[in-house]
Amino acid sequence: MSKFNELQQQINEAEAKVSALRKKLEEERRGERIQAIAAARELIKAHGLSAAELGFSGKAPGKRASSDKRTVVPPKYQDPVSGKTWTGRGKSPNWLAAQVAAGRSRQDFLI
Repeated sequence: MSKFNELQQQINEAEAKVSALRKKLEEERRGERIQAIAAARELIKAHGLSAAELGFSGKAPGKRASSDKRTVVPPKYQDPVSGKTWTGRGKSPNWLAAQVAAGRSRQDFLI
């Protein structure tokens, strides 16, 4: 066997060992996690703790903070053809800009 083939075989064996060790590590982590969850549940039950006392708000991640005072603005204008709406805030949508450029008034599209 050539030196190259021997080295390739050694690499393959090493990769197989690494894969086996990673699998074993993942199994160990899973076992420790199960034990940690059980221990936490026992402590919570023993001390009668609530989620709020533990600092869990129960809100899903990505939700706005309760201090966010933005409100939903109802639409003021509607395209009768497509049904698309616009609140009247920000840049005018293309469908309305095209109609205004064609000579129609914004008032024609009020809801």
